[in-house]
Amino acid sequence: MGMGIPVITSGILRDHRVPKNEHLPGRSHARNRESTYNEDEIKRSLEILQQTFYIFNRKLKFSINREINRIVVKVIDGTTDKVIKEIPPDEIQRLVARIKETIGLLFDEKI
Repeated sequence: MGMGIPVITSGILRDHRVPKNEHLPGRSHARNRESTYNEDEIKRSLEILQQTFYIFNRKLKFSINREINRIVVKVIDGTTDKVIKEIPPDEIQRLVARIKETIGLLFDEKI
């Protein structure tokens, strides 16, 4: 199971699958065989997103929550540097982590 990274192609925002063991951008890693986009294309798409939000006095901060293996995007006010919105919300991240923990207690192995 991978995690989705938003990718803009021809003005359309799509979901891009990244494997669980994928390293952070900028670090060397093996190419995902399922991927149709390379790391440079993803970085460029993220830069376009960040530039677009900058026009509206907003910043985007991308990070990876390793506990739930998902990308987290924070929309930050450009003037006050306060987080306006977090996607997915912190409550959902904690809920997913607890569900994964509970599943891990119930089942010992994957089939």
